[in-house]
Amino acid sequence: MDKGFDALLETLDTDRDRAANMYLRLRERIERFFEWRNCEDAEELADIVFDRTAKKIADGEAIKSVEAYCVSVAKFVLLEDRRNAFRKEELDENCSNADSGIELNPDAEDLAALQLQCLDSCLGELEMDDRVLLVGYFDTDQQTMISKRKRLAASLGITLNSLRIRVHRLKSKVGICTKKCCEDA
Repeated sequence: MDKGFDALLETLDTDRDRAANMYLRLRERIERFFEWRNCEDAEELADIVFDRTAKKIADGEAIKSVEAYCVSVAKFVLLEDRRNAFRKEELDENCSNADSGIELNPDAEDLAALQLQCLDSCLGELEMDDRVLLVGYFDTDQQTMISKRKRLAASLGITLNSLRIRVHRLKSKVGICTKKCCEDA
């Protein structure tokens, strides 16, 4: 049996039989959580939740309430599943449009070029520090996003929440500027 899973059971209860029963009840609850939210692969998503939880416990993470921890992990797994489903749907839609012979509207290409030009112009109007902050905040991949943003906040001497607020304000400012630029063109 997996060392992480053994640690998970040990965290649930020192008595192996009670721990197994607690695990099964918790697993049913997590599966229902996904089923009620219309997830196709509730069992697979529950496996992901327990794999992540077992890994955290095996890595030495002190978890007071395994049940609460699993529910919070399930919420993140749900968001990831929905994001992946949306991306897959979007990709399938784009592929079907390409396969159906629909040509892209040349005006749409011109509009995209105009929007990029306006975005560059509006970014250029920001102070250098704000521009570097905004680009640095969004210039990351999915795996390193959180750690990179934490480092960025630490380098500025602010909390992660303050960083998010500052970026949101800058993004809004650039968005308004870009929209105005496109309308004026």
